[in-house]
Amino acid sequence: MRTFMIEAKSLQSAQSLFEALRRFDPALGGSPRDGYIVSVDVSESDRRILEVLDAIHDRVEMGDTLTRVELDGRAYTVRQPET
Repeated sequence: MRTFMIEAKSLQSAQSLFEALRRFDPALGGSPRDGYIVSVDVSESDRRILEVLDAIHDRVEMGDTLTRVELDGRAYTVRQPET
């Protein structure tokens, strides 16, 4: 199974991301001590990967700060573009 693992800096950020990804049936886990993770199964198709990335991108542009997105053991940093 291919799964996006998205680390959120706070519970509020994780919940916001969870809502943005609701159509992809995400899971939310974590704790204040360990941090929060939103995960999404993307094993259906490459198109689903692109759709999830687009939703993450939209969330970041709206002001959410994400620290890391992981897929297939590779980690990527996601942040707002500098203006």
